[in-house]
Amino acid sequence: MERGAGVRCVYIHIPFCRKKCDYCDFVSYAGKEELIDRYVEALIKEINSPPPFGFPPLLLREGDKGGELETLFIGGGTPTLLESAHFEKIISSIICHLSLDICHSEITVEANPKTADRQKLQALKELGVNRLSIGAQSFNDRHLKTLGRIHDSADILRFYDDARSIGFENISLDLIFAIPGQTLEEWQTDLKTAIGLRPNHLSTYNLTIEESTPLHEEITNNRIQITNNETEATMFEYSIEALVAAGYQHYEISNFARPGFECQHNLNYWKNGNYIGIGAGAHSHINGQRWSNTASIEEYINTPSSFLPLSKGENAESALADEARGGQRETLFLGLRMLDGLSAAKFQGFEEEVNQLLNEGLLARNHGHYHLTRRGIMLGNQVFERFV
Repeated sequence: MERGAGVRCVYIHIPFCRKKCDYCDFVSYAGKEELIDRYVEALIKEINSPPPFGFPPLLLREGDKGGELETLFIGGGTPTLLESAHFEKIISSIICHLSLDICHSEITVEANPKTADRQKLQALKELGVNRLSIGAQSFNDRHLKTLGRIHDSADILRFYDDARSIGFENISLDLIFAIPGQTLEEWQTDLKTAIGLRPNHLSTYNLTIEESTPLHEEITNNRIQITNNETEATMFEYSIEALVAAGYQHYEISNFARPGFECQHNLNYWKNGNYIGIGAGAHSHINGQRWSNTASIEEYINTPSSFLPLSKGENAESALADEARGGQRETLFLGLRMLDGLSAAKFQGFEEEVNQLLNEGLLARNHGHYHLTRRGIMLGNQVFERFV
C-alpha cells in the first residue's frame, strides 16, 4: 500500500497480561483483568467514533470509496486473556462499522499458549479469525523461565495441535534467540522443533534487552550474562539457512513464510502504508500524519478518543516528524527491512548515503531495486541509521 492510499488495515491493542514477561517493555499490564469488560466497551466506543485531525469517520464509511478492510490484527499484551464474548463484540463492531469481510480479510489474533483452550480457539475460528500468531518464544523450558513466560513447551505443542485440529490453516510462531544462557545447539533444536510443526509463518527475533525490564536488571547486576555478538550472529545466520532450506521464503529481516502466507498486515507497516490503531497505546498513520492513544488503561477507558499527536510538540525533532524528508526517510528504513527492497526512485535525494552503503557492501542494486545484502541484513541497524 502506497502513501496516500486509503486505510485498509486496523490494529487493536489488548494491553492485559496474566504476567508481564521479564524482557517486555510493550504497553501491557498484569493484574488489571478486572478492567477488561470496561476496556472492551471503550474499544467499541472508539471504533464508532470519528478520529482526530478531521479525517472522515473512522475509516471507510466516507472518503474511501466503499472499500473493505484487508487486515485486522488483534495484538497485545495477551489478547487471548479475553473471553469469547469479548472477541464477538469487537469483531462484530468492526464488521458493522469498518467494512470487514471475514471471508477475504486477513484476521490475526496473537495468542499465548497458556491462555486459550479448544473452546476459545473454536469460538475464534467461528468468528472469522483465520490467522493465529502464537508467542512460543522457545521450546526449552529453562529459557522460557528466563524470559518470564507463563507457558512451557508442552503448552505450545498442545495449543498448536488444538489449533490445527480445529481447522486453522494459517499459523505463525514467534521464536526468540540469543536468550541469556542459550547455546547455538539449543537454538538449532528450537528451530528444528518449529520446522517440524510445519507452521505457515515464522518470526525469529534476537532478544533485545530493554531498560526498565527485570531482565535488564538481572544483566546489570551480573546475575545472568548476555549472549556474545559472535554467537548471536551465528544464530541469526543459521536461522536464515535452516528456514530457507525448509522451504520458507525470507521476506523480511526477521520473518519467514511459506509462499502465499506472508503477513499482509505487517507488510503494510513495512511499506509505510496507512493504518488505524485502536486501544490504549495504539498508534495510527494516515498520509504522513501520526498519532497514538494514551498508554493508560484507566485514562483510555474514561476517554477512548484521547490521543497524542506524534508529528508535533516534543517529537518535532525526530526524523519521523521532519516535514521535508521525514516521510521519505521512514519509507526507506522501513522498506529496506523487506528482502525485495525498494525501487531506486524512492532514494532520490539520498544518493550519497546509497553510494556509501554500496561501497560498504551493505546494499546492492538489482532490477532497479536497492536491497540489503546478506551482510546488510546482519548489520541492518547500521543501514537504517543512515536514513534516520
